[in-house]
Amino acid sequence: LHFNKKETMFTFSSSLSLHTTSSRSDLNVSSSKRRQVRRYFGKRCNKNRNLCSPKAAATGEDKEWTSKTFQVDRILEVAIHAANAGGYIMRKFGSEGADIIETKINTRDLLTQYDKEVQDVICSKIKSNFPNHQILGEEDVAPGADAAATATKEVFMASSSNSNNNTTDADDPNGNYVWVIDPIDGTTNFVSGMPLSAISIGVCSLETKEVVVAVIYDPFRRETFHAVKGRGAFMDAQKISVDNCSKIEDCLVATGYAPTEESSRFLLETTTNLTKYPVRSIRMLGSAAIMLAWVACGRVSCYIEESLNAWDTAAGALVVTEAGGIFTDFSGKEYDIFTRETLASSGNMEVHKLLLDAASTTKKEKN
Repeated sequence: LHFNKKETMFTFSSSLSLHTTSSRSDLNVSSSKRRQVRRYFGKRCNKNRNLCSPKAAATGEDKEWTSKTFQVDRILEVAIHAANAGGYIMRKFGSEGADIIETKINTRDLLTQYDKEVQDVICSKIKSNFPNHQILGEEDVAPGADAAATATKEVFMASSSNSNNNTTDADDPNGNYVWVIDPIDGTTNFVSGMPLSAISIGVCSLETKEVVVAVIYDPFRRETFHAVKGRGAFMDAQKISVDNCSKIEDCLVATGYAPTEESSRFLLETTTNLTKYPVRSIRMLGSAAIMLAWVACGRVSCYIEESLNAWDTAAGALVVTEAGGIFTDFSGKEYDIFTRETLASSGNMEVHKLLLDAASTTKKEKN
């Protein structure tokens, strides 16, 4: 395994034995392999703050080491590697802004040449390691909420069909995965040279349709937020948790809106509802991935937005919940990959209910 300190990136050599064996029916991994991975990642984690190793996850709550444990750890490493590669492009070409090459559904929905370049780099890393895993990337989907919802359903249906036909990755004896990618979340900020955009990668189990691995990489602050389901959330090597806000008046709320009139109205009306409580203050940062990551690490207490796509929220939903937070839609239903309404909070049920009331009142008035 080679390590490039300058860009904090991995390359997997052919001799790296993270591939698992399944000659035994229980797929248990040998104790020597466990020790090897723990030693390696332990050293790397302690040496470099920006290198997000799965050491804490891999030595955490799992009671039994199986090939599935190592497969998920390998997915995490590839996701971090891919995010770093994409982040290098963002830093190099977007630190002072980027040119708009076209707009999507309107003049507020922007596209730069780097959106596609970053996604291509990420997809290349994924396919070189997991050639049969499916990918749902924003830049491969037509603009608009309907197209996004349709594409999300189709990729899971197609993947389910492949799984039923026994065409899953030979390196993945435990089922297939779908990678859900937003290559540059916060494109308007990126265009304007504002260092508030991120790469969001959520990896879903096809079997359960749950997000099992998440990486959000902020290339300008060089912070990597990551989580594996059931193992907690981390920023780089540091375990993170949501804030302890227990009163609505103490909450710093983040929000945003999609480039549509309907979403704009929702933002204005919900903001009015929130100020009546009142909340401490409201922030609009322009990147769902960053706002969700900041809920997870306690920089903001809550995040609320009306219409988001799977690639905006997949990674953030797992990071928030693994950090101890709550993520629901506006009816209070727990997040799944098809959820479009976003309400993430720091875990206090009374606060979450008041936020639900602010959002649902707006939805009722609209209906």
